[in-house]
Amino acid sequence: MQKPIEKDIVVDGQLIHYYHAEALAERKNTVVFLHGWGSNSPLWFSSTLPLTEKGYELLFIDLPGFGKSQSPKKPLHLDDYARIVLDFVQKLGIAQPILVGHSFGGKISIRIASKKVIKLTGLVLVDSSGLPHTSFATQTKIRIAKTVKPIMELSFMQGIRSHLLRFSGSDDYIALPELRETFVHIIREHIEFELPRIEAETLILWGGNDDNSYTPVSDVSVFHSLIPHAEAHIIQNVGHYCFLDAPKEFYETLLGFLES
Repeated sequence: MQKPIEKDIVVDGQLIHYYHAEALAERKNTVVFLHGWGSNSPLWFSSTLPLTEKGYELLFIDLPGFGKSQSPKKPLHLDDYARIVLDFVQKLGIAQPILVGHSFGGKISIRIASKKVIKLTGLVLVDSSGLPHTSFATQTKIRIAKTVKPIMELSFMQGIRSHLLRFSGSDDYIALPELRETFVHIIREHIEFELPRIEAETLILWGGNDDNSYTPVSDVSVFHSLIPHAEAHIIQNVGHYCFLDAPKEFYETLLGFLES
């Protein structure tokens, strides 16, 4: 299996790091992967690189503030991330890509698909965020991002920081105020009203044990009912990172959708 080539590109004034894996058979299409919040592109590799042997070119983007991409100079909104991905696709001259987004990456993909600035061959939402959830846990995470986490920068608080992280989420948006504010912007923006505008054929792929407060498995039925051309597949006995927990079933399901 080939190792993806690492590259950099400046998009909208932002240095973006990405990984490129060329098709090893007669080329069919380009698949663009967007990771989740606090994650990075290499997490996709084990479950997706075999697609190159079936003729698919793969691009994995490290979103601004994550992986090896430049941290944002100011707080970003969902539209900012969508614009950066769109500009990336257009700058590389990719025609009618397939977008695959996990969690936060799925939310970005929904915004792109609903705006219809470019034509998508397909859309894959993997344990995607985007629907409103007003649980106590969700609201507490927002409060922590806004108030408690800046205090974590104080030296005497470092000892309890790791314990709070287990509840509040990724460490990545503690380090930079821009990411703390970005997190609040992103989590407060809901996209359920955009779902009926999606024209692309869509696969909704979920871990049956996903108990993340932003992406419960119960969201599958909502996405499926609101997106016009959607099919859904739940991978049983795995959680929010279904592509890591069940890479074979994830790959086979994704390939089946791409080939159809």
